[in-house]
Parts: sequence; C-alpha cells; structure tokens
Amino acid sequence: MKFLIALFFGVAIVFTFLPSYSCVAESTKNSAIQQLNASASGAGYTHTAIDPRIMAANIIKIFLGLIGTVAIFLFVYAGYLLITSHGDSAKMGKASKIMTGAMIGILLILLSFSITNFVGKKLQQGITQDTVNN
Repeated sequence: MKFLIALFFGVAIVFTFLPSYSCVAESTKNSAIQQLNASASGAGYTHTAIDPRIMAANIIKIFLGLIGTVAIFLFVYAGYLLITSHGDSAKMGKASKIMTGAMIGILLILLSFSITNFVGKKLQQGITQDTVNN
C-alpha cells in the first residue's frame, strides 16, 4: 500500500512539473537558435540556398584537394624509399615508378582542379547574371 501511495505521488509530481520544464526547454531552444543564427550571420553565413551546380563544383574541388594530398604523400614516400635504398637497384626502380606516378597524378589533379575552378566561376557568373536579369 505504501508503494502505491509513493507511486501516485511520484507520478503526480512528475506531471505537475513536466509542463513547466517543457516551456523552459522551448524558450532555451529558441534562444539557442537565435544565438546560432547571430553567430552564423556574424561569420558571413546566410540562409540563401546554394545552387546544386556550385555545390557540386565545390565538392569536386575538395575531393581533388584530398587526392592531391595523397599524391604528395606518395611522392614523399617515394623519396624516402629512394633515400633508404642504399644503392639497391630494385628499391630504386620501385621508388622511381612511384615518384613518376605521383608526378603524373599531381599534374592531372592540377589540371582537373583548374578546369573545375574555371567551370565553377563561369557557372557562378551565369547564375548571378540570371538572378540579376530576373
């Protein structure tokens, strides 16, 4: 019997104070959203939608940057192999192949990045002109 009375009062207390906590939580949530929006606008971020073509160009640039980083690490690894080969022709040949591949990769990545950058800028100019004309 004592258990049921304690359970009843526990449930009554929870349901008495629960609505007030949800009001506090709602006002805290709204305050947090306002502060985040103020921070974002202060940092230069706006709520304007980004064109999917521009977003795709930016993603490609990021991806090419990551691949470029891998190519640089391969070049450094090939240099390490070349230095530690101690005149062993097999290790020197392996290092030379890796270095050649890394250099070709870096050149292709730079070419791809420049093409992506050019196309992205032209897309941005076209989109800006379309919004101005409309």
